[in-house]
Amino acid sequence: MTASRAEPRPSPPGPAAQAATRRVDGAWWTAASCVTVAAVLRVLVAVLAPGAIGAPTRAAGILAPVVAVVAALAPGLATRRAGRTPGAASLAAPAALGVLGLGGLLVDLTLLVDPVAAARPDLLPSGISVLPAPLATLLVVADVVLLVAAVVAGRGLVALGREGGAAVLGGHPPGALVRPVAGAVLAAAGIAAAPFSVDGSLSGFAPHAVLDTAPPAGIGVALLAVAVVAAAVLPGLRPTDPAADPETGMRVRRAVHTALGAGVVAAVAPVVAASISRAGLDLSPGAVLAVAGALLLIGVPARTAVLRSRAAGVAALLTAGAALFGALLPTTTLAGSEPVTTGTGLLLLPAAAVLALPAALVVVGTPRLVVRARPTLSVAWLTVPFAAGPALDVVLGAVDSAGTPVVDPSGASIPVPTTGVGVGAGGWAVVAALVLAVLTAVLAVGAGFAERRDVAGARVPLGARPADGTDTVEPDPTMLPMCALAAVLAVPGFGGPLARDALAANAAGGTWQNPGAAAWGSLAGVVGVAIAVLLAPRARPARALALLAAAGALLVVRLSALVLTPPRPGESVGIGTWAAIVCLVVSLGAAVVSVMQIRDRDTEDDGP
Repeated sequence: MTASRAEPRPSPPGPAAQAATRRVDGAWWTAASCVTVAAVLRVLVAVLAPGAIGAPTRAAGILAPVVAVVAALAPGLATRRAGRTPGAASLAAPAALGVLGLGGLLVDLTLLVDPVAAARPDLLPSGISVLPAPLATLLVVADVVLLVAAVVAGRGLVALGREGGAAVLGGHPPGALVRPVAGAVLAAAGIAAAPFSVDGSLSGFAPHAVLDTAPPAGIGVALLAVAVVAAAVLPGLRPTDPAADPETGMRVRRAVHTALGAGVVAAVAPVVAASISRAGLDLSPGAVLAVAGALLLIGVPARTAVLRSRAAGVAALLTAGAALFGALLPTTTLAGSEPVTTGTGLLLLPAAAVLALPAALVVVGTPRLVVRARPTLSVAWLTVPFAAGPALDVVLGAVDSAGTPVVDPSGASIPVPTTGVGVGAGGWAVVAALVLAVLTAVLAVGAGFAERRDVAGARVPLGARPADGTDTVEPDPTMLPMCALAAVLAVPGFGGPLARDALAANAAGGTWQNPGAAAWGSLAGVVGVAIAVLLAPRARPARALALLAAAGALLVVRLSALVLTPPRPGESVGIGTWAAIVCLVVSLGAAVVSVMQIRDRDTEDDGP
């Protein structure tokens, strides 16, 4: 007791320090409010834009500003959640995003001063359309508000620099800026190039590179390209100071580059969506270069299990979004006709839903929830390859049949070649979903390795296994046979037909007798369920529950084909349906055992 009274208490900050803290806190609140208002205004314009610009274009116009504002506010929100005053990284992120408002102001001003010259397929139905003046004014106001955010956050950074000196930027190791600056240069080159390509005269658009674009849009695009490179280089202009805090410098660099990369993606994404989904337009090399450079620019998170898991969650959300577009958009197109809608991608709807739910929990959940839910993503990503199999078969078949001679339906003996068969917007979305699904798997597995490394290095995240192995799990005698049975039932559950009729089995996909992408997708489903249910008995209860939930998600997607593809008259339930149902019931039973183990362990921790 005496020793505790003798300990000195920290003295409260003086009036000058309190005033400085209030100034920094007020600067962050103002900048955060401005960035949020700008995002809301852009979302309103995307929702209210008149004309048939297409659902994918509107969706991209709504989601892109949200992504940018989340990247700009994430450092400050994390700091405030920890009970600390926003620092240099919290102010640098909205400042980096606000810098893009200068070039965006001139680009959007073209919609007011010269509407016909504005080549904006993300907002205009055609090249001769005019955006209503109130909506164009909202875009200009959004750019002005972004500039206000940059000015306010910049003044806050200057105030921090006067007080703490190196505390604003900190030190940086050699080569730390090579990757982000290279990405910024690529993004700037893509911004200066043509934003989209014209594939026909029906669109009415005539895009130009920055050198061919009349002011003010041309000057605005040039300012955007210069601002991206300048903002990426700015955190490294301060020479390395041995007395500087390297952690502070790392946080500031990552905050600036992440907000900047997200801002570039937000600016380009609606145009990319319009060029892919709208007739007469096509994707341009400049847009691809801008997106690739922006992704390369985004700051790499620290190598901890929680942050790596959150990165996997973001990749899973992007996968779910691509799967959603693949389900709703046509997979193939024919020259001179409307896009072909086959309905084979409908299975991607439940796949996107069951993948988005755990991904959202991993992205926004607490560290304990993140670590416990991460194993779900390690298996749930396989729902996308399984669901994409039938749609990918259609895409590959359409591409292979292009130019193949067929007999004229009128009975003439001269073969008529079929030309113009191509991949539609939905087909490209399916391919993107497959690539993002693999990326999700890599990040999720990498997060697991990072967790074990953190434990070995005593940087133990919440929910991790102790290094001494005191909570080593022995296979549960009740769960083990249930999981073994589920692994066996997965083979006929994914490989057997959902209906007895052979034609219905082919339509549903997943039979081993029909080689192709659908058969490989069914194999992915079997592997996913088998891995999940066989690892669950050896995992801790919370991890076992996550694995069994992922196995159940795969089975739910498999059985959803019965609802999305109604049986034809005369068909009956096949062996694949019965096996999948029994496998799902057994997996749920094993999950109940995991829940009971969690409750028993919590009771033991609470004590009598």
